[in-house]
Amino acid sequence: MNVNRMLQGRGAKIFHGLAAGVVGALIALGFFAPGWLDRWEAKTWDWRVNLLAKPSPATQKIRLILLDQNSLDWGREENGLSWPWPREVYGTIIRFCKRAGATSLVFDVLFTEPSKYGVADDRALASEIHDFENYVGAVFLSRKSGSEKKWPAAVPLPSLNIQGLDEWLVRTGHETFPRASFPVEEIAKAAGSLANVHLNPDFDSVYRRAALFEVFDGKVLPSMALAGYLSGKRETPLKISSGRFMLGGREIPVDSAGRAILNFRGPSGTHKSYSAASIMQMIFAPHLFPVFIRAWKFPPRCSTICWPMTLSVRYPRFRLLSLP
Repeated sequence: MNVNRMLQGRGAKIFHGLAAGVVGALIALGFFAPGWLDRWEAKTWDWRVNLLAKPSPATQKIRLILLDQNSLDWGREENGLSWPWPREVYGTIIRFCKRAGATSLVFDVLFTEPSKYGVADDRALASEIHDFENYVGAVFLSRKSGSEKKWPAAVPLPSLNIQGLDEWLVRTGHETFPRASFPVEEIAKAAGSLANVHLNPDFDSVYRRAALFEVFDGKVLPSMALAGYLSGKRETPLKISSGRFMLGGREIPVDSAGRAILNFRGPSGTHKSYSAASIMQMIFAPHLFPVFIRAWKFPPRCSTICWPMTLSVRYPRFRLLSLP
């Protein structure tokens, strides 16, 4: 048996295998570098998420109130309420949520302009917000628009403290937001906390990831999901480091922009939702909705209501941002 011939045969096979691997890697890199595989990856990710999505133990403790087109039509046709509604209407719903036992209330509605019904209307809503300790209001951060370039002097400073944030900002080069739109002073001062509602979708306008926080004028604003969670658990320690965000004892993987992959809990309707019109009808005619009243008796502790502004339009496939 010729040993040299055997070694040459083995060497040729190894060489051919390595060459094929290098060529395959270069071809894959050629498709990956310009982003040609992004759309394929996004679609297969959607398929995997739809297949594996399932409710969490907290899913049944979340309720959505939708300010949808049916509510706007009902307000106009049945009550002569033109848009925008008087803000005392929202105050009525806040009282309802408080009586129903909601632990936290997240309002995804921007009140950046004074009420057209006068300052008394703003003060009426602010009073109801003040009485609901775990209320989360909306701030819109932006690169180009927004009236504020500094944190408004009349608005309380946020108390969010993230350990390791300064080092993480330097290491990642995370870009802070230069402009913001705040609620009017009366409402901003009354809110238990404020949260950023600016979210960037992926290239195909689908929300698969979301930043847990952003920075404006050196102040940290949480996302609405994180703010809603913390409003009922204010002492939860927070820490960020390379690739992970610690929420108490929970580790949440994040990318270099501080974005976490969203946990989808199922198709639309997985989280119970009600139109604002149905809430208002129940408030003013409770004898007509006895079953509905019982449905709104929340389980004790950790009950969250979110108020999305035209959810089906703003978050077309977002459904609900839930922490892992």
